[in-house]
Amino acid sequence: MPIHSEFFFCASAFILGVVAGMRSMMAPAVLALTLWRRPEYVPASSPVHWLAVFPVAVVLGIAALGELVADKLPMTPNRTALGPFVFRLVTGSITGAALVQVGGINPWAGAACGAVGAIAGTFGMFHARKFAGRVTGISDPYIGAIEDVVAIAIAATVVARLVA
Repeated sequence: MPIHSEFFFCASAFILGVVAGMRSMMAPAVLALTLWRRPEYVPASSPVHWLAVFPVAVVLGIAALGELVADKLPMTPNRTALGPFVFRLVTGSITGAALVQVGGINPWAGAACGAVGAIAGTFGMFHARKFAGRVTGISDPYIGAIEDVVAIAIAATVVARLVA
């Protein structure tokens, strides 16, 4: 396993929290799929071990794909509404806690970093998406698709650095 600093793990937890703020299921899905494919990075005695189980990784992956579709539907509530916002906080916290356990760091620190990232991602991308639509005149589903690509790229980059 590569040696990374505590800063790397906490910053990565924050960044995956931002991804959870963008797409609530993307961050845990990408982390779970990565850990399932690379189980040597999962500490045996750590609670993160459950995230590396094949059925969990598949269910999270399917949920993330479903969210990519659901985000474009007109009936989908704003991410800043209470329910979606709390869910993004939860997924950001869980993902952050799981990620830092790979580095042997206290999961509460990762949960805090992930939650702060989720807040930043939720409100930052909400306003960025509205602004982009207003400035460019591009309809919201297309801007949402661009946001999908950005979220996938960010999450994939973070976990690639984790196992590099």
